[in-house]
Parts: sequence; C-alpha cells; structure tokens
Amino acid sequence: MTPLPVLFILAVLWAVVLVPPLVRSRRQRPPDSIVDFNYKLDVLGKTNGHLEIENVSAASQGPSIPDRVLIPALRASATTRAARRRRDVTRALTVSITVTLLLAATTHAPAAWALQILVDVMALTYVGLWAWLRTVQEERGEKVRYMPERRAPELALRRSASS
Repeated sequence: MTPLPVLFILAVLWAVVLVPPLVRSRRQRPPDSIVDFNYKLDVLGKTNGHLEIENVSAASQGPSIPDRVLIPALRASATTRAARRRRDVTRALTVSITVTLLLAATTHAPAAWALQILVDVMALTYVGLWAWLRTVQEERGEKVRYMPERRAPELALRRSASS
C-alpha cells in the first residue's frame, strides 16, 4: 500500500474530528463586539487571580465569628499551576522513556529504537528549555529592580479650636 492513500485517509479522519467543533464555535460567537469583549474579559478574570468564595466553619475561628462565614480564597497562583504542569510533563516524559526503552529492548525492532531516540530527544529538549528559562528568570531577577512606591506627602492639617 502506498503512503498517499493512508495520508489521505488520515487527513479525512482529522477533518471529521476537528471541523464540526470549529464550525460550532464560529456559529456560537456573538456578532456584537461589546458582548465579545465582555466574554473575553470574563475569561481573563477567571484565569488571572479570580476570587472564589469558600465556606469556613466557625469552630476553627473561635466563638466571636458567626456559625458560617464566607471568606474569599485565591485560586492557585500562576506559579503553582506552572509547577504542576512541569511536574505532569516530567512524569509523562519519564513514563514514555521507560515504556519505549522496555519496548525497544524486548522487541529489538528498529522502529522501536527510533521511537526511543525520538522520546529521548524530546525529553532532553524539554529539560534544556526548562534550564534555559530558569537562567533567563534568574538574570531578570538580578537585573530588574523595582522602584520604591511613592507615597503621598503627609500634610499636617491643624485644626483650630474654633472649627
């Protein structure tokens, strides 16, 4: 079988999977620019420091607080989410290296070894980019200094006894 019909079949399958959601999302967009702006602003608000309300019991707070108190709790910060993503990617790469190495060692197939090499290159690229990003962040931390905040001058207002 020649590779051209196989590629054509794969392209048709991808089109069947990807085109309907794309058409549906285009159809559901509001034509009004203000509504579209508000939607995008809402999405940004949900992803960047949006406050959620969390119930806290009064038993842990002491007797002076009512039975149930609503206290805002910040979502996980961007650094926490990034650390979780890095951990997940590192685990996935570790598992894929292990699985492909076992597969290549047991089958001795050239395709399995090629897959192992590809996964190793991906893992090394990820680790290299991660190390490069860390050095860029450290350099930026050394070079960038934030200006101290200016406070409004405190003007002493004296009240006279007659006012």
